[in-house]
Formats: sequence, structure tokens, C-alpha cells
Amino acid sequence: MTTMHEIPRQKRYALGWYNEGVTHLSMHEYKEALSFFDRALRVVPDHPDFLVGKGEVMMATGQYREAYQHFLAAATREPENLKALVLLGSSLLRLDMPGPADEAFLAALTLNRYDGEAWFGHGVALYHLGKKEEAREAFWQALRKKPGQPELMYYLAKTARNDREALGFLIRGCRLDPENIDLLHEMAERLIAVGHYKEATAFCKRAEAQCPDNPETEDLIRRCMEGMIREKNDVSP
Repeated sequence: MTTMHEIPRQKRYALGWYNEGVTHLSMHEYKEALSFFDRALRVVPDHPDFLVGKGEVMMATGQYREAYQHFLAAATREPENLKALVLLGSSLLRLDMPGPADEAFLAALTLNRYDGEAWFGHGVALYHLGKKEEAREAFWQALRKKPGQPELMYYLAKTARNDREALGFLIRGCRLDPENIDLLHEMAERLIAVGHYKEATAFCKRAEAQCPDNPETEDLIRRCMEGMIREKNDVSP
């Protein structure tokens, strides 16, 4: 982490703007956060923490290419900045570049083998590179280091050995983030696989409330209806 003494004394007022940006970012007030990070960067253009702060706003607003550029600049300026490396990897995943993303996560793990976010990112990169077994091992490492990551439960379910194990992770994930549409979809998918159509429909309805007219949700609802019709026909005299 960059320390205060690396900012010229006469420019340390920029830290106040940076801290204001962090506060607004934590409240999802992205326009205000961006304004304060930009002010700080005009004073100290290459400060890694200021670059990371602006990059986080870019990530939150879907500007992944711009976020990547800020995280790369921060990591280049300060190669030991763990947060910059993890976010660099995350932005590369968003840009569908799992190979370079994994390099960033591995660099982060070189700095700190106990960082749960870096292990999770490493696992996601491996998963998208088709290395499912290695990804599963990385996800288990992430679970030990930082268990409270909802998306981690999604990927643990995707790499689970069986539906029962997957459902256990998905239940935990939905408790952590009841509105996560990926978790809701995967829960419905697994419940359909084991023939629990009514329960699957309930999760589909929750997904529909979060994102109306989502094609994946509509397909899952259709499959639930077909499953319930088959069940009814099977028990008819």
C-alpha cells in the first residue's frame, strides 16, 4: 500500500479527496466518487491508490476496459500493490481474457498466499480456461481463506461432485446474497435436475423479480412447468 510520505507534503490535501471518493464508492454513489478521485488524480496523477479508486468506479459502472487501464497503471507503478493486482485480474476476466487474468491473480498470490479473493479469481480464470479440477482446488482454498463470497458459492456449485453437494453451496450463497441472479438460476437448474420442480419455480420467480424478461429465467420456468406436467401425468390413473 502506498504511504502518505510518498505524496509531496504540499499535495497531501489530495488524500482528503481520495477518502471522500472511497466513502461515496462504498455507498454506490459513483458520480460523486468519480469526481473526488479525479480531483485527487489531477494533483498526483500516478498515485496507485487513486488509480485503483477510479478503476473501481469504472468496474462498478461497467466500463471494464477503462477499469483495466487504471488497475494496470497502478500495478505498474507499484508492483507489490495486492489490491491493484486482484482488481487487474478481475477486470481482465470481465474482458474475457482468463489467461492474462490468471497471471495477475498468480502475481497477487505470490505476494500473499492467504488472500481469499486472489484464490477465487485464480479459480475463476482456471474454470474459464477449461481446467475444472484445478479450479475446484483453488475455490476450496478461497473457501478456507475468505468464505463470505457469494459468487464463490456459485463456482463451488458449478464444480461440485454431485447435485447434493452443489445444492449445499447454493443454499449458502443465497443466504449471503438473496438477490444474486446467477445463484438463483443455478439453484433452479439443480432443483430441476433432481426433480424438485415446485421448489425450482420459487427460485425462478425470485430471479424474475430481479431481472424481468430474462431469457434464461423464462427457459427455466418453462422446464419447471413441463416437469410438473410430466409428474401429474405419471400419477394420473
